[in-house]
Amino acid sequence: MQLLVHDSAYTDRLAAFLRSVGQRPVVAGPQSVEVGETEPAEIEVYLRVWRVLYPDAAVSLQP
Repeated sequence: MQLLVHDSAYTDRLAAFLRSVGQRPVVAGPQSVEVGETEPAEIEVYLRVWRVLYPDAAVSLQP
């Protein structure tokens, strides 16, 4: 599953955040973070928290 970060300034921060909640993200490009076999619903929960912490950092989930 891939996460598209609309502002590349937040890509590394998103990866670090996901690591902090036990995920193993891989930065796949300047605006792309890949997560492994995690359920989409679980990633959505993490993204809700992320959006509270970084309201200006738009992220899209790409299945």
